[in-house]
Amino acid sequence: MRAFGELFAILFVGLFVGGVLAWLSIQKNHGFGTLTIGQWTAWPQAGSINADPYSKAKVAADGDVPLGAAEGIAFHSITDQRGNALRRNCQYRLSGMTPPARLWTLAAHDLNDRALFRSDGRPSNLVSRELLRESNGQFEIFAGPELASKNWLEVSGDGDGGGGIGVVSDDGSSGGDQGSRRGRDELFKLILRLYDSPVTSAGREADATMPTVTLIACKS
Repeated sequence: MRAFGELFAILFVGLFVGGVLAWLSIQKNHGFGTLTIGQWTAWPQAGSINADPYSKAKVAADGDVPLGAAEGIAFHSITDQRGNALRRNCQYRLSGMTPPARLWTLAAHDLNDRALFRSDGRPSNLVSRELLRESNGQFEIFAGPELASKNWLEVSGDGDGGGGIGVVSDDGSSGGDQGSRRGRDELFKLILRLYDSPVTSAGREADATMPTVTLIACKS
């Protein structure tokens, strides 16, 4: 009986540890075949029939419907150009250009892939056809809680509370940094979806240029 109990305990621990590790694995990424351009990461095969088991498990767990290779590609960014996590109480500037695409959208989501909403109750997103651009085709998009001219992606959040927008120091940190009190719920990510883009074609990724995400300031 004792041997049976020990065997049962070993099997239980093994199944438990294996299950936890598998869950953590699919929560952290979409599997293999990662495509990274600057601060942006995509998983081109996530919506393909050739997707690896981890990608399929991630899609099933999230209840997501990824873009197929013939439809487009979705890039995710969770950090600014200095590698700091994106926070809802901060203002960011996205500048530059995107790879060629028939249409693209930019949306703000939390880290659980739930869409964020503007103060008027509508989803926080922009469509490429609505953007104001420079004569050379480049654009600037301001993402954050503070109203901005030109193109504004409203991303609301209490952050650390109080005050207005503070000054950012040369090392990229905001005044009155209280990072130890910031929680996961104050973080967000940007999702740039390119539709009918050559980036999904083999060998075209190296030519792709993505916009940079620069921290402007944070609420203090």
